[in-house]
Amino acid sequence: MHRAARQHLDSPWTRLVMLMLLALFASRAGAASSVLIWPINPLIEADQKAVALWLENRGQAPVNLQVRVMNWQQAGFEDRLDAQREVIGSPPVVTIAPGKRQMIRLMAMQAPPPGVQQAYRVLIDEMLDNDAAADPQLGVKFQMRYSIPLFVFGTGAAPEGDRGPAGDGLKTLAPQLSYRVQQQGAVRYLLVRNDGAAHARLSAVRFSRGGQQQVVAEGLLGYVLPGAEMRWPLPAGVNAEGATLQAMVNERSEPVTITGR
Repeated sequence: MHRAARQHLDSPWTRLVMLMLLALFASRAGAASSVLIWPINPLIEADQKAVALWLENRGQAPVNLQVRVMNWQQAGFEDRLDAQREVIGSPPVVTIAPGKRQMIRLMAMQAPPPGVQQAYRVLIDEMLDNDAAADPQLGVKFQMRYSIPLFVFGTGAAPEGDRGPAGDGLKTLAPQLSYRVQQQGAVRYLLVRNDGAAHARLSAVRFSRGGQQQVVAEGLLGYVLPGAEMRWPLPAGVNAEGATLQAMVNERSEPVTITGR
């Protein structure tokens, strides 16, 4: 992993984000979660075969976790996850004692095509006891589910912002975004399309007009994969007419203006 990436993972801001995510998972489940996961945006770069994912048990009892890596695509404004064998998590099942942590190796068994980014989702299920009822669709007994994005780069490709040695021939992959507003019944949607070669993680999304800002999402809005279009309901009162859409995209330090279409 590059030195800049290691420094980013160890930064106080990253640690704060991880703690906020932990609280968010717990509040959505209606019960206290005990598992802390980092990094929250792992990458397997072209010169790597694996990346480390750390799981930490901050609870008072042991936790049993199952790790699966799913192929991730988007269609019809929805995420689609499918089984695959290109990337695996090892070990796939772990028991972590209170106060302890476990490293999971996310290993690329088959590299993406040269110059391409492939998207996956790492599903981490906190398993229940054997006598608990299983999920009827997945056949898995779990109490909490965590879903972490994972991006793997083929030979010659690099994530946006990376700077390799001069002459290394790396092709930097970046998203190319546009948006439109759609009215469907009583609901207005913000649709964002990505015609670029890399994913876009959108956060701090807002419309700006005449120095006034209308917030669409303060934090994370969502992801748009290459070649996909995703949509989100617009908050009541947000008027996009004549406004400029801006968002924080991936690791960029400044807001990006997204063009309308």
